[in-house]
Amino acid sequence: GAAAPAASGDCVLPAVAHIDAPLAGARVDAPFEVSGWAVKDGSGVAEVVITIDGEPVSRARYGLPNQWVVERFLRGASRDPAQPRIGFTATVDPATLAPGRRWLGMEIIGADGSVERWAEQPVWIAPSRPASAP
Repeated sequence: GAAAPAASGDCVLPAVAHIDAPLAGARVDAPFEVSGWAVKDGSGVAEVVITIDGEPVSRARYGLPNQWVVERFLRGASRDPAQPRIGFTATVDPATLAPGRRWLGMEIIGADGSVERWAEQPVWIAPSRPASAP
């Protein structure tokens, strides 16, 4: 068969994202909430996956309104079709992880099929508390 035609020169625009909580270097107990926002001009964001040490641990609930980011931070410059519903939240339960410093990150999956790993930030996983005796 004939080879597929080359792409028409459309460029794939990068995502812009931020983890608002927990802050870099924070000490977290299990389970903990991760929240933030992500935009991707043109196609929009299909999914946000939270990672610990580069491994997927939670699929975020994406599509929460965040008018402040849209109006004040991005200043109307984003062309993400989901605006202002660009926020996300996820619950991470690191009970299976050894305590200590871990790297919290995210993967942004665009509606165009692109996958971008976002910069990681350190968090400190607190030791799990032993179950109380009966």
